[in-house]
Order: sequence, then C-alpha cells, then structure tokens
Amino acid sequence: MPNENNKDFIKKYIPLADFVADILGPSSEVVLNDVTDLDHAVVYIKNPTITNRKIGDPASNFVLKIMKEGIDDNTNYIANYFGKSKSHPHLRSSTYFIRKNNKVIGMLCINIDQGPLENLAKQLEIFRNLFEVKTNPISEYESSATNSSSTKEISENFNNSVNSLAEAAVKQKERELGITANYFQQEQKIDLIKGLYEEGYFLLKDSIRVIAEYLDSSVPTIYRYLNKVKKSNTSK
Repeated sequence: MPNENNKDFIKKYIPLADFVADILGPSSEVVLNDVTDLDHAVVYIKNPTITNRKIGDPASNFVLKIMKEGIDDNTNYIANYFGKSKSHPHLRSSTYFIRKNNKVIGMLCINIDQGPLENLAKQLEIFRNLFEVKTNPISEYESSATNSSSTKEISENFNNSVNSLAEAAVKQKERELGITANYFQQEQKIDLIKGLYEEGYFLLKDSIRVIAEYLDSSVPTIYRYLNKVKKSNTSK
C-alpha cells in the first residue's frame, strides 16, 4: 500500500519541477517519481511529449534497477546519462534523489531531447567532410600496442506499462537471436528472465503473469525460471 504521506512530500517539489522545465524549454521533460509505489511511480510530469508518459505510469527500467541495487548515502544525483523513448531515441537524462528521513522516496528526473542537436551535428560533419583534407602525424603509422578498457554505460528506456516493459525486452531478445519468442528454447527464456530480474522488472505487480503471456509459458514455469536465476546469483 503506497504511503500517501510520501506522495504529498514529493509533490512539494512540483514548483521546482515547473521552474526547471520553464528554464530548459519545451524540448525538456521534468518528472517526479514516487519510488515507494513503483507500479504508479509518476506523480507529476511537465512536457510529457518527450516520453509520452502520464501520471500514474510505472517506473522506468533505470528507476527499477536503481531501487533494486540500492543508492549510496553519499550519492545525491546522477547526471547526463543516455536515455531513449519510442519517439525520441536520443535523450540526455539526469536524476536527483529525493530523501525523507535519510531514505530515498522519490526522484526528480530530467530528460532533454538531443535529437535536433544530433541532426545538426551530422549536417555539420557532412559539410566539413566536403572540404576538409584529413592529415595524420607520422607517429600514427607506427605500430604500437593499444590498451582497451570497457566502461559500463547507464541507459534508460521509458515505457508506459508493465506490458510495454515486457514487450520491449522480448523484442530485443528476438532481434539478438533472430527468431520469434515462440521459438525460444528454455535456456533462452531463462536468459531473458535473468536480464529482466537484473533490471528490477519483477519489482512490478503482475510482472510474472505478463512475461508468461509474452513467452507463451505458464506462471509456475516463470516462477521456476526466476528462482533458478536467483539461486544462480546467490551462488556467485
């Protein structure tokens, strides 16, 4: 049962959300999330055309993952990470954590549409390449060992319901495997469940039933897969 006092507390940030949205303009969306009610996390939203969400929609995959993994007491915000929605694939997103009695109960999230800037940059690059003759220093022709390092990127996908979260995950898996979900083998389904579990998907109500329908499996089967994933993570 969601704590109404928490919602009232978070709603005190609405003037701040409006203030930030008016400064950044209509290409920026500002959202207040109640993370004590993940199934209906969106408490307030200004300029909703960026992600096409509405009040009462569930938390994004980023919010779910953050809540599942926990937030360090010294972390007040996460700024400038990649986000995307169905209509805006290039978003620059930032999140400020709202605390009450030293516990995170809400998030103020900003999503800025980078699409126009990306398009302008591409046009400038095309124009520059028409006239620029590229040169390289002699040292670049010498063979040398290079060190590669991988960095974990933060990204956020915005969906409007537990169904759309499940659908997005299944479609992504279909693209990876090159087959439709009705041809998934057991291990492939378990791998999908593992990814959803790590993203915090199963914190949402009805998540088991919904993903079972998308995978044409029974609810007990999905529970069995999920328990297997949890045991595997515990044994590591």
